[in-house]
Amino acid sequence: MKIKNFLSLIGLVILAILLFVFLLKIKRSEIFNYDVSKNYYYTFKNADVIDLKLNNGKVSLPTNLGNGKTAFLRVKIKSSFLGNFFSPNIELISKNLKVIDFFEYGGSGTRYLNISSLLNEESNEIELNSKYLKILDPNIELIFYPNSIKTDSKILVISPHPDDAEIAAFGLYSKFPNSFVLTITAGENGPMQYNELFTDSLQHYLKKGQIRTINSITVPLLAGISHENVLNFGYFDGTIKEMYDDNPLNIPSLTLDTKIVDTFRSFNISSLKDSLTGTSNWNSLVQNLQYVLNSYQPDIIVLPHPHMDSHSDHQFSTIGTLQALKNLGIKNGELYFYSNHQLETEFFPFGKAGGTISLPPNFNDDYYFSSIYSNPLSEMEQMEKVLALDAMNDLRPNTEWRFWDKLLKLSYDNFKVTLKGQQNSYFKRAIRSNELFFIIPIKELYDENTLEQLIYGKNFVQNYTVLDFVCP
Repeated sequence: MKIKNFLSLIGLVILAILLFVFLLKIKRSEIFNYDVSKNYYYTFKNADVIDLKLNNGKVSLPTNLGNGKTAFLRVKIKSSFLGNFFSPNIELISKNLKVIDFFEYGGSGTRYLNISSLLNEESNEIELNSKYLKILDPNIELIFYPNSIKTDSKILVISPHPDDAEIAAFGLYSKFPNSFVLTITAGENGPMQYNELFTDSLQHYLKKGQIRTINSITVPLLAGISHENVLNFGYFDGTIKEMYDDNPLNIPSLTLDTKIVDTFRSFNISSLKDSLTGTSNWNSLVQNLQYVLNSYQPDIIVLPHPHMDSHSDHQFSTIGTLQALKNLGIKNGELYFYSNHQLETEFFPFGKAGGTISLPPNFNDDYYFSSIYSNPLSEMEQMEKVLALDAMNDLRPNTEWRFWDKLLKLSYDNFKVTLKGQQNSYFKRAIRSNELFFIIPIKELYDENTLEQLIYGKNFVQNYTVLDFVCP
């Protein structure tokens, strides 16, 4: 009888374990709103493509490839059973350099490995060590762009909210101290981050907007940017699309009973603030963008990709910038597009902090770009980026951690999120061994079809309503 009871207990334990594994797999797959076994699909215009062979886990690169290029390996992968519960990845090693490319839980199909940080003159061989997956086909492709940024380039970073510039491009603009960081909104909207301090919502969101505006103005100073080259327009968080749709109406804050942009704009310290004009409407935004473009005259503009990034403030901050460029007739320079809210999943890039940012999920070749630039970040540069993000109040835990009972709840919540594989902080997603940008020369904006593809995707439907500035 005892043996029978023992066996029954063992059976129940095994059943409980299987049920837990099944539920865990479901929870970890919920973070993707697409089939993770589908092939990624990209067309690489203007890229060089070379066929290579994987031999005993190693691939030999062309001897004349050298460094200073953005390069990817196109591979076919299949996750193992454990790859449904642990992040499948490939560790890439070239002499004394190493990066890790992570994929979705259970990810299979065509993927692209970012090897840009491994390129050097000393070694032309890369070792690929797979974990929780296998590479199905030894025939792989090398895709590379021979691009670089001139050391005297003037870089303008467009940040829809406080912290977007740092998440996407702190490493990049840190390397060019003559850069300009322009934030569009105060970022006052969102959750009641400090509700245990400010129970009145108006008081809370006013304080939140003030803090985030000051963050946007001061954090670039950590990178050596002059205070004259940092500006926040002070428009209201979550209203940029509505400003466009309802132009020329003034649009109020979603959380504050005001339309007065000087509510937050007054915190600027750059002398350029004295020349900002207008009110909380679309025409004002475009005019102020024109003013900054004329004043700074950038060679490179870093901004959200209007189709790849899913956040409406991001999309319409870029659309406003495109309109300002066309109004001014600017044709020289390049646009470097980023995506902090990737269209297919908010969890991209996948895996642990320190891994690479490679090409995001794309299944129908819908993203328009001319070339790609991968900005490598050393370990020291990654640590400096950690400090920059940590200086952004909205990216940190709220102030409830001061109370032991709420700290325990916070720890429990974090444990649950980690167990489900749904840990999604920007300290995990943005602290990587590189930053990735999709490039389009500004002059291409003057082609109507190119502009439509950039905004709506390459597979846009012809009867979409074209934005007014495309065909004025």
